[in-house]
Formats: sequence, C-alpha cells, structure tokens
Amino acid sequence: MAIHIVTDSMACLPQEYVQQHKVTVVPLKVSLDGVYYRDGIDITNDEFYRRLVAGAKGGSTQPSPEEFTSAYGAILQEDPAGKIVSLHVSSHLSGTLNSAQIGRNEVGADRVHLVDTLNAGLGIAFPVMRAVELAEAGASVEEVVAGAEALVQRTHTYFVVDSFTYIAKGGRIGKAAVVAASILRIKPILTFTQGVTDVADRPRTKKVAMEHLWAIIDRYVQKGIYAIGFQYGTNRAEVESFQREFTSRYGLPSIVAQIEPVLGNQVGPEILAAVIAEKESH
Repeated sequence: MAIHIVTDSMACLPQEYVQQHKVTVVPLKVSLDGVYYRDGIDITNDEFYRRLVAGAKGGSTQPSPEEFTSAYGAILQEDPAGKIVSLHVSSHLSGTLNSAQIGRNEVGADRVHLVDTLNAGLGIAFPVMRAVELAEAGASVEEVVAGAEALVQRTHTYFVVDSFTYIAKGGRIGKAAVVAASILRIKPILTFTQGVTDVADRPRTKKVAMEHLWAIIDRYVQKGIYAIGFQYGTNRAEVESFQREFTSRYGLPSIVAQIEPVLGNQVGPEILAAVIAEKESH
C-alpha cells in the first residue's frame, strides 16, 4: 500500500522536488484586476509581482472542493489500495483546508488524512518533506501523519515586511498592529502563532529588526534545527545575501525560495522570511 502526499501551491515547493517525489500540488488562484490565474501554472511569480508593483489590484481564492475531489480521485484510481496524506496552508489564513475536507468526504474520509500546517510558505513545505521522507521509508499512514503533525508544532516562521500596506488591505493581522506600525514607523518581526499572524517583536528600524532576527535564528541553531529556509518576494538579492551570511556563521544547509503570488499578495513583494524547523528533542 503506497502513501501519496498532496499539498497546495502555497507550500512554495521547488518543481524538481515535486516531480522527483511525485507530490501532488493543488493550486490556489491569484487575481490581478479581477482576472484569476492558477498559482504556478497560468502566471509566473515574477510576472505577478511585476504587475502588482505596477499597481494592479491583487486578490486570491482557495481551490474548489471539486479540484480536491479530482486530485484525490486521480490518485486513488491509479492506486486503489493507496492512502493519501494531504497537508495544507493554515486554516486561519485560507479556506483551502475546508475545500480539501469536502473533497475528502467525496472520495471516502478513510482514504485521505488531512494535516493543518498552521503555517504558510516553507512552513508548509517542511512538514510536507517530512511526510515524504517517512512515506518513502515505509512508515504507516498513521506514522506519516504523526511525524508531519509533530514537525508542524516545531516549525516557526519569522518575517519582516517593507510595507504594511498589503497586510492592512488583506486584514490578515490585527488593525491595531498595522496602525501602530504606520504611526511609530516600527519594523516588527511577524510570526504565525497557532496559524494566526502575530507580532513576535517590535524593533524600530529594519537594521535592528535584522539584528533581532539573527538572535532568533541563533537561539534555534543552538537548540538544533531539522531544516531552515529563507524566502523573498522581489528582493532576491537581499535574501540570498542573508543566506550567505547564515552559511558563513553556521556552516549549515539551508534553502531559498520565492514566495508564491497568493502569499505575496497578502504580505507584499518586499519580504524577508526565515522558516525554522526544530530538531526533535529526545
């Protein structure tokens, strides 16, 4: 009995990884001036950001339940004895998991196991990679789910945005924090607390925010990390420079990934995110 892994496009998984490990990715849809595109299929990240920065009005929507029914159905038709573990963006940030739940009920609730990653971007990708790792090692479906859910609780995202304009429009963080940021001109470090956008720290300048971010990373490195990655929107050079500094300081492997359009529309094009998955403590 094979275990098949499904996720959504907000995981920002590299295409070569998706193909190599046969991960099914169900795309969200992003819009520009009211026209919708399938994330990662109908529009490139760079084209989306170019038009967003030029003034196009962005929006997004989750996949439909029918799209999940179709994705799950195709897998089970090819492997009737198979099981599916489906890991998705935080249910507090998107209705994607709800659509997946409806799709699961259509194909049989016992065939599909859902995991709420309570995160976005590489915060989805790392639990997905853990699920793949366990499935390929021959773990049972219960062990795959348990391993992925355990990593969810040990995965932390911290990000600094250049402007609060996009977050304020999207209403993904408390209005009070947006007002405070605009009045005080602070550069807060944001995070996800149990799947909800939250403020982790309130430095006054970007320089201090970067110093505080390094302190956060250092604390996790001392404890031990399973994986770490850095994400950008349009500011690739800045984030790649940050990654080089990380390599110089710690000599540890890391990945860099561009934030896909749906999340980019919510947080804005200029973002530096550090996603850290802790090692399991024994």
